[in-house]
Amino acid sequence: MTHAEMDPRIQDIVDSILKIAGGDFAVSLRPSQQRDDIDAIMVGIKAMANRLSGTYEELEQRVRQRTHLLESARDKMEVLAYTDPLTSLANRAALMRELASQLDAAHRAEPVSTLFLIDLDDFKPINDIHGHNAGDRVLQEVATRLRQSVRPGDLATRLGGDEFAILARVDASAAKTMGQRLLQVLREPVEVGPANITPGGSIGFCVGHESLTAEQWLECADTAMYVAKRDPKEKVQQFEDFMLYERHRKALLSTELRTALASGQIHPAYQTVISVEDGAEVGVEALARWEHPELGELSPADFLPLAAESGLLSQLTTRLLDCALADLGQWRRGQRVSEDFRVQVNVTPSELMDLAFSDKVTQKLREHEIPPECLVIEVTEERYISGDRPELYSLRALRELGVRVFIDDFGAGYSSFGYLSKLPVAGVKVDRSITIGVDSDPKQRAVMQAVLDLAVACGLECIVEGVETEAEAAVLRTLGAHCLQGFLFGRPGPYPSI
Repeated sequence: MTHAEMDPRIQDIVDSILKIAGGDFAVSLRPSQQRDDIDAIMVGIKAMANRLSGTYEELEQRVRQRTHLLESARDKMEVLAYTDPLTSLANRAALMRELASQLDAAHRAEPVSTLFLIDLDDFKPINDIHGHNAGDRVLQEVATRLRQSVRPGDLATRLGGDEFAILARVDASAAKTMGQRLLQVLREPVEVGPANITPGGSIGFCVGHESLTAEQWLECADTAMYVAKRDPKEKVQQFEDFMLYERHRKALLSTELRTALASGQIHPAYQTVISVEDGAEVGVEALARWEHPELGELSPADFLPLAAESGLLSQLTTRLLDCALADLGQWRRGQRVSEDFRVQVNVTPSELMDLAFSDKVTQKLREHEIPPECLVIEVTEERYISGDRPELYSLRALRELGVRVFIDDFGAGYSSFGYLSKLPVAGVKVDRSITIGVDSDPKQRAVMQAVLDLAVACGLECIVEGVETEAEAAVLRTLGAHCLQGFLFGRPGPYPSI
C-alpha cells in the first residue's frame, strides 16, 4: 500500500480542491500534529480558499451595486422617454403606449376611455409679443391645471408645441360635459409678469372602440379638434365620421393649393364700393377665388384656412395684391376708372408681423405704377391687433407710404375706442352682422348708429358691408355711413362688368 493510500489527508486535500473549483470555498481542512509537508499544503489550500471567498464576496457586492445602478439608470431613462421635460406631463410616446394598452383591453370587453385633444388658441402671438419664456410659463400653467382636472387613473399629456391630450375614463354621455369643463379651465387668465394672458383653446374628443388602432384613435380626436378650431362658437367637438372625409379632402386641397398659386388658378373677383354721397363707384374689394380644374370656383372659405395652416397665406396675399394692382393699372391706362379709384385687399394681423410687409407693398405699387392712395389694406379682425412693435411698424410704414389701412369686420370682435385711437388706421368696414335688420329692428339700428358714431368720432371713414336691400341702404344713408358695399350693388365678379 502507498503512502497516499495510507494517509487520509490526501483525500481531504483532493476533495477540498474539487469544492473550490466548483465555487464552494467553505473547506474544512484540519492539519494534524505531524506538521509535515502535507499539513503545510492543507494550510495553504485553506488560506487560498479564504482569500478566494473574500474576493468572490467582494465581486458579488460590486455586481449588486452595478446592477442597482443599471436598474436605476434604466428607470430614469424610461421616465425621460415618457415624460415631457417642460411640463413634467406624460408625452406622446406615453400616450400612444396607453392607447394601445386600452385598445388591447377592449378586445377583452373592458371599458375604453375617451381621448381629448386640446390646442391652445393664438399661442404664437403670445411668443411673438411676450417672448418664449412667457409662452413656456403659459404651457406650464396649463399643464398644472389639466393635471389637477383629471381623476386618478386618467392620463394628462403634452403632445408638443401648444397641443395637449387627456385620456379619461368617461363615456360619450359624459365626455361633452368634461370637454366644456376643460375649456373653462383653459379660459382662466395666466399671470406672466405684469401681463394677464388668457389662452383659450379648442377641444376635440373621440370615444375609443376596439376597431380602432392607436394611430386612428389619435387621428379621429385630432380631426375633431381642428373642426373646433374653425368653429367660432362650438369649441368642443365630438368626432363624427364625416369629419375624417372632410379632413382628407382638405389635405388634398392643401397640396393642390401650392400648384394653384404657381399656375395662376387663384385670381381676384371684385365687388364694388359705393359712395353714399352721390352713388358713385369709389372702388372695389379684391376677393380671392380659386378656379379649381375639377371642383370649379372655390370661395375663400374653402381655402383660406388651408393657406394659413400650410404657411401659404403670405404667397396668397402677394398673388392677390399683384393681380389687383395689375388690373387697376390696366383700368387706369384705359381710362375705365377715375384717377382716385381704389382697390381694397385683405390681409391678416399675422401678416403685419412680417417687418418686410410694407416693402412688399411698395414694390408692387412701383411695379404696376399705382399711386399709394389708390390702395386700401383691409386688416381682418381675426384677433385683437395688439399694436405691438411688428404690427405697429407695418401699419405706420403703410401710412407713411400713403396707403390707407381699414379695420375689416369692425364691430364683430375686439372693437373699442381705445383700440381705434391706438392704431394708425384711416377707416373701418362695419361687419355685415350689424347690417342685418338695420331697417326693421330699432335695437339693431341703435347698435349700427353707435358703431358709426364711434368711428366718426375717431375721424375714420366708414364702409358698411353686407347691404342687400334698398331699405337697408336708405337707413344707412341717414346714420352717417360714408360708403356701402353688398349684393345690392353687385356680386363679386369681373370688373368693370361688360
